[in-house]
Amino acid sequence: MPAEFVKKAGEILRSGKPIEERLREFTAEIGVFLSGGVCSVLLFDRDTEDFYLRATTLRYSPSPEILHFSSAGTIEDLALREQRVVSLSENQRDPGSRLRGDMMFFPLVSAEEPQGVLVIQSASSDGIAPGHAQALTDAAALLADSIGVSLREESTALRMTKIAAINEAGINIISTLDLQRLLKLVATSACLIMEAESCVIRLLDSQSGKYAIREFYGMKAESDQRDLFRMDTKAVTEVLKGAPSILVRDVEADGKWKEFAGIARTMVCFPLRSEGEIIGTVSIFDKFPHKTFYPASFNNDDAGTLEKFLRYVEKAIGNAIAFERNDRLRNLDEATGLPTLKYFQERLLHELSRAKRFKRRLVLMICEVTPRVPGKEPAALDRGDAVVKRLAAVLRKTLREYDVVARISEWKFAMILPEADDGRISAIPRIKGAIQVEVEEIRKRVKDIRVDLRFGHASFPEDGDDHEKLIFKSNLLKM
Repeated sequence: MPAEFVKKAGEILRSGKPIEERLREFTAEIGVFLSGGVCSVLLFDRDTEDFYLRATTLRYSPSPEILHFSSAGTIEDLALREQRVVSLSENQRDPGSRLRGDMMFFPLVSAEEPQGVLVIQSASSDGIAPGHAQALTDAAALLADSIGVSLREESTALRMTKIAAINEAGINIISTLDLQRLLKLVATSACLIMEAESCVIRLLDSQSGKYAIREFYGMKAESDQRDLFRMDTKAVTEVLKGAPSILVRDVEADGKWKEFAGIARTMVCFPLRSEGEIIGTVSIFDKFPHKTFYPASFNNDDAGTLEKFLRYVEKAIGNAIAFERNDRLRNLDEATGLPTLKYFQERLLHELSRAKRFKRRLVLMICEVTPRVPGKEPAALDRGDAVVKRLAAVLRKTLREYDVVARISEWKFAMILPEADDGRISAIPRIKGAIQVEVEEIRKRVKDIRVDLRFGHASFPEDGDDHEKLIFKSNLLKM
């Protein structure tokens, strides 16, 4: 009978069924072999050093991610650590007792790697016979090999799937030059690849010097988001202090992070670098494995996978920032720092469309400022350029914050005044006055300079309802 049991156990474990189904049939077969009792398969997680229930003959079989416990100080840990079978049997029974209770802990080791423990509880009149114990030992060896092969196949398949996902996402990410669209793509891809619930991306703000949140992906409510951002802030602070990355497996069990218990269970945070400098951070929260509704813990493998993905992200963000900077420079006049004609034309179409949609007034103004500096030597030309720069700054300061001013030719400036109900009544005298004050200041240094100033203007809808009519009317310049 023991030999038949071992043979049957081998057939079950070698079948082509999913590993969960094989484990259930295996534990059930042990129950038949021992005429009852409880049999459980506990797998060992080397990262957390916890035992997880993977299969059992208990009537209620909770998910392995729910029922788990620390290995420290347990008999299961003793059996697995010393790789020996541990047997517990009653030795002080009442004289009238008909049954004896036994427990056996079989270490599961495959390819010299600890996989878990097979735990058996039995109540019988004479205990577990030596022949049965040896058969269980042989079956446990078969179980360890089957689990080892399955876990390695599962790990390899998962790793290859994630590598393929990273490569596919990386191609899309590298080819995206719009920074805001890129960040949305990074956040969603990170959550999908890492099976994470939430992702927070921060980038360095060159003006404030702070690492501002630029993208958030997740389903948490706004109040929960604020708590999550506080947790992210703490992780980012540690990264900026020199930590290469942050991995929090269990927030509640980690003293440094216990204050965030209930906000998230687990977290991984990595810096984003460009040319050796930290330009941002990416944090992911709460791992929800496929077909589960409860968070598992991120481990070292997860951190390694995220790090591979972020190598693509760093290159993509570097490219997007460079493209954005170059595009901005292409649309800016080098001498004055004002937008160019190309930008002005695009913005005029946008503002005119907006004025039509909301039935608001819009004023287009053209200002020609021609400095007259005696002499044709290079110094005179330099003085003329300096005058234009100063007058461009005056125009920018004189207009409202949301008005648009652009340099459209050597001496011409165009201004778009959205929602300007009294635009041409008040704006032109105000701008003229500001320029005249600046010209007087310039004359104190360059006494022979003159500045010719001419204005033209057009209003929507009075002077036309398309950009061509407005531009034509505003180019009729007058002193």
